[in-house]
Amino acid sequence: MTNETNIDNDLFVRSHVPRDLLQSAALFKTDKSVIWEYVSNGLQYVDEGINPIVHVTIESKKKRISIEDNGRGMNWKDLQNFFIMHGENIDRKLGRPGRGLFGTGKSAAFGIAERLSISTVRNRKLSKIELTRGNILKMNSEGPIPVEVLEREKEVDQPNGTFIEIENIHLKSFDQAGIIHFIERQLARWKNATVFVNNHECEFAEPPSRTQTFSPEESIQKKIGDVTLIIKIAGAPLDEEFRGVSIYSNGIWYETTLAGNEGREMAQYIFGEIEVPKLDEDTSPISPFDISRSMKLNANNEIVQTIYSFIGQKIDLVRRQLLAEEKERKASEDAKKLASHAETIAEVINNDFDEFRKRLAKVKAKVGKGFDYGPEISGDLNSDDLLFGSQVPAEIINPIGDLGSQGGTREGGIEPRNLNPQVIGGNSNERQQGRFGGGKEGHSSSRGGFNVEFKTMGAEESRAIYTREERTIYVNLDHPQLVAAKGNNSVEDPLFRKISYEVAFSEYAIALAHELDARDEYMDPSDPILDIRETINRIARKATSLFAV
Repeated sequence: MTNETNIDNDLFVRSHVPRDLLQSAALFKTDKSVIWEYVSNGLQYVDEGINPIVHVTIESKKKRISIEDNGRGMNWKDLQNFFIMHGENIDRKLGRPGRGLFGTGKSAAFGIAERLSISTVRNRKLSKIELTRGNILKMNSEGPIPVEVLEREKEVDQPNGTFIEIENIHLKSFDQAGIIHFIERQLARWKNATVFVNNHECEFAEPPSRTQTFSPEESIQKKIGDVTLIIKIAGAPLDEEFRGVSIYSNGIWYETTLAGNEGREMAQYIFGEIEVPKLDEDTSPISPFDISRSMKLNANNEIVQTIYSFIGQKIDLVRRQLLAEEKERKASEDAKKLASHAETIAEVINNDFDEFRKRLAKVKAKVGKGFDYGPEISGDLNSDDLLFGSQVPAEIINPIGDLGSQGGTREGGIEPRNLNPQVIGGNSNERQQGRFGGGKEGHSSSRGGFNVEFKTMGAEESRAIYTREERTIYVNLDHPQLVAAKGNNSVEDPLFRKISYEVAFSEYAIALAHELDARDEYMDPSDPILDIRETINRIARKATSLFAV
């Protein structure tokens, strides 16, 4: 029997390389995840004594992103290893912990683009290569994908470093602010690194906070090691992506979690970190890591389960302490006066918002876009939409109902077209021709709106902060402007009240523009600026009587 016959009869585990590469690329779905994949390489793989510097250039009109670093670069052997799918990371093989656990990062560009080119210098030798999605798709076998070589170790008088270009990007637009935000969050653990996104230098700025530390009990310590959990309490509500404890292993960030405290009172003020080296050392059959780059650990792993349990218990302990402090604060006489003051501001804001939603609904109906009662603000603000009925006063804005079925394509919507007239809320003089349609299966639900609260959030925090999921505008009593306005006077001092009106109304205008932008309502970058100006002017007119106090 020949060797060829043996090969034909034997079984092997094989991989279809083109499919493997594109399936791995599909894990990278956003501009920020793709950019960070290459930025992090530039930060991690540097020569000894070099502080990493990475420049990211985003060219929206050209649909191109480039990343340039002063890392150690790659020689020909390094490039060969770079293009081995799921290949063993050389640094990890040599015992240097870091990223590169799964070996899928080189495919990241093809999650959003058609072309990847790399120019890299190592020890004064330049290599340039290019790979395109078209060349990948041409391959219909299990064989390797040819990479076009433009230069191979050409002698140059250039320092070490790598320049990456990602071109023909499919995304409709780039989220530059989100990219900057994401990179700045990651830089918390890269103390000597510098990253520029276009002309912006990314800097991690941790919010002012107070700290509590916890060590695990003996039974937990046996599983996760002698670790320290650091829980920090911010003075102001944190953006959602900043909430929770960041879990690290050997300096690599794997997840941030509130460990079961999501959505619970005062959890929005809690953040922190924990370093667990045992995660990186774990060799159990169920890996603690998730190849999907979801920034989530595998909850089926025993070490991960123990970490979640430890973090969750301690966050809940801190959260309950904060609840007790908040209850005590609200019981004070000044707090009661501020609460009344906040209700007055909220009444003006909600009156404006209600009129805004009605006006928007009429415009949508007229231009044939169907019924839409206004921007979603955390949860389902549309739960207070009105349907045609006989319970409450309402005005008919479209007598023929919705344009078509909902929840699918024009031909195959999930919900059938509503043939009843479209209505919006009316004043008490209107006929009772509406009913509340929010909630499951059309059951009525409570009406929504904005809340306003005064809080001490620290002198370094903004004048006001809006949190979507709570629909709350927090006015910062510690901001220097409000402190100066109050002076030694009461919170009922006219100057303090007028300044707080201006602060809350300005934040409302920004929040409303943010909601519209999140729904892709804006076509031009100048649109939100115009909307903010219009809202401030409109609400200032509504609140004239308050400023006259």
